Amino acid sequence: MSGIIKLVKKKRMNMYYDSVKQWNLFVGCKFNCLYCKKSFQAQMKRQKKNCIKCYNYDPHSHEDRLTQKLPITEGDQFIWVCSSGDISFIDPDFMQKILDKLETLKDRTFLIQTKDPSWFFKFKFPDNCILGITLETNRDENYKDISNAPLPSKRYEDFKKLDFHRKSITIEPILDFDDDILFQWVSNIEPERIYIGYDTKKNSLNEPFLTKTIDFIELLENFLPDIKIKLKFMKNLFRDKNLEPFEKKIEEKSNKKRTGTLDDFI
Repeated sequence: MSGIIKLVKKKRMNMYYDSVKQWNLFVGCKFNCLYCKKSFQAQMKRQKKNCIKCYNYDPHSHEDRLTQKLPITEGDQFIWVCSSGDISFIDPDFMQKILDKLETLKDRTFLIQTKDPSWFFKFKFPDNCILGITLETNRDENYKDISNAPLPSKRYEDFKKLDFHRKSITIEPILDFDDDILFQWVSNIEPERIYIGYDTKKNSLNEPFLTKTIDFIELLENFLPDIKIKLKFMKNLFRDKNLEPFEKKIEEKSNKKRTGTLDDFI
């Protein structure tokens, strides 16, 4: 059994497994992503008695959480700053307070992620940050049917221009894509890591077949080997009776030494 197949069977986490804490100093979003309603927004419905703004997913801050004790991180671990919302809607003055706090915590790594990377240009981020974007696909067509966030091409262009030493990309929930274009986007952005996963909430999204996703992962591993590929929820899109021949096909392809140029494989 190939290493990729083992990972596909094993990795079924919904949350980033490198995240040791979700530090929600800010909650809420106005992008109205279709798939968010059953996940982050649904989780906030539990907060009705604690915070009506959290319940309604209205963008707002919780400044009292700035003094919370935070765990030390090591290796690929991070503390996810403002995981329950899109941080691009945060008050700029409060964001600066957060950045000032991060400057004092050099023994910890922090992930700051958004669907609007143009927002990154408003601040100077400490070296102990990873700046990330969600990039579900390279395709703009019909994207506004599922989200009011900036189109994928706009996110790519803005993030590509960002000069920062630690970047990450989350391709989740993965939508159908063009492997040659998405590969080039990843190559140009130069992230240190990529998280890839499928929708976990049955939103009937236009998803790629698992074979296509695995081929793309292999493409990244072969031609961009310095990027860490981290799998999230990788559901099995094949019935059990079809999985064994599929595994055999992947095993044969993995055992064959690849030669040639990138153009031979995309």
